Amino acid sequence: MADLLMAYDEQDKNDIGATRTAALAGLPLYLKEDSSVIFKSCKEEEFEAFQEGAVALLAVVAEEDTAAGIPFQPLHVSVILEDQVVMTLRSWTDALVVLFSLIYAINMSYPAKLSGFFEFIQVVLLNLDDGRKQLKPKLQALKNELE
Repeated sequence: MADLLMAYDEQDKNDIGATRTAALAGLPLYLKEDSSVIFKSCKEEEFEAFQEGAVALLAVVAEEDTAAGIPFQPLHVSVILEDQVVMTLRSWTDALVVLFSLIYAINMSYPAKLSGFFEFIQVVLLNLDDGRKQLKPKLQALKNELE
């Protein structure tokens, strides 16, 4: 989390995209979930090799090292479902919104390693609780802290 916050400090504070990226990239860290299988970064020439996975966001970056592994300024971000690029967008947060929407709309299971992350987005941020009676304890604690 400290690396993410230091990388965010280097970004333009007037760039709302950087703020959104930092907040959403920090959520799996806070929840102690492994996002590395789903959220990937690569150079343009490595794109084909990284284009695998049932569900993934693949950010193509200009440099090898993105700040704290977070693509604040990607060249483009591809949404991948079932090893196929289904859409390419300009920002990581926009691609995340599209990925969530596709998973939710086609009723796919959330990736096991990020189930809390996607459940938090669904229930707390978007208020799509689908009749759920209670959140997992760590998600409920985070929700309570934000209220």
